[in-house]
Amino acid sequence: MTLLKDPTLILLGNKRTLVLHGDTLCTDDKEYQEFRSKVRTDKWKKEFLNKSIEHRLEVCKDLREKSKEAQINKSDILMDVNENAVEKLFKEFDFPPLMIHGHTHRPKKHEYIFQNHFCERWVLNDWYDSGSFLVWENNNLYEQTL
Repeated sequence: MTLLKDPTLILLGNKRTLVLHGDTLCTDDKEYQEFRSKVRTDKWKKEFLNKSIEHRLEVCKDLREKSKEAQINKSDILMDVNENAVEKLFKEFDFPPLMIHGHTHRPKKHEYIFQNHFCERWVLNDWYDSGSFLVWENNNLYEQTL
């Protein structure tokens, strides 16, 4: 397994594909973006990783519960990507034909035309209640449900 930078440009067959977690696209959710900035610092990660595994698992469980509670009170617009952020990222990487991400828990294939470039954004499903994954086969991408 190789930990990828977020985002990372890869090749699927001959198609440039941008792979990312997806949370950086949710720019309207200021509260989450502040949290993300905090937990992505080297200091925070070092302090967290110095705790026992039991403590870290408990913190993760607590954060997951707080996230669920926060989602109840947030609008769908806040919890989804900002379309301007999507276009900006496609542009930053010279409009790759594919983008794949998760985080938003809204699986779907979105199609765009940016400056005469056809681009697809694939959102992965979460694994809490059901699962699916993307398959690259014969130079095509499709979703497979478990």
